[in-house]
Amino acid sequence: MIARNFAKFLLVPALVAGSALAGYAQERFSENPIKEGAWVYPTEKIAPAIIEAFCQSGFSVHFADGGFFTVLNQPIARMKKKLSVDTSGACTFNAEKQTSTCTGTETDGRRKFALNEENIFERDGTYLKVTTSFIDRDTKEKVTLVTYPMRCPDKVVREILIKAIPPK
Repeated sequence: MIARNFAKFLLVPALVAGSALAGYAQERFSENPIKEGAWVYPTEKIAPAIIEAFCQSGFSVHFADGGFFTVLNQPIARMKKKLSVDTSGACTFNAEKQTSTCTGTETDGRRKFALNEENIFERDGTYLKVTTSFIDRDTKEKVTLVTYPMRCPDKVVREILIKAIPPK
């Protein structure tokens, strides 16, 4: 799954929604708060100043229609990187439940697997928090991961893409 492949980069895909926290009302989202752009999903709250380092390993690109794809930025030689699309699909946001369901295809080498995840989102102080649940394809058991999505700066994404796919 996306989460399995990004675990080595401390990333997982996700979309965001809100709910109650510690007994008081939290902001409810009328639409998906993960907007268009490139996002990373650290498993811990990190300072915005170090987000660029996370973006260097890979990111998920989200579109207004709910579609997304995940890019890994892997080293292949000294000073060179190879971009590869790891996962693609679409997510549907449910404002009433404050959840999203994502389906698509995950690639692991030459093998492809169906992607089916549920995301539940809330605020954790000033951070956005997402709890992603899916069935592990190997153990067939339910897995739950918590992440704190952050948007990659456009300039960083541009630099990564230009280096990996130089202009002709």
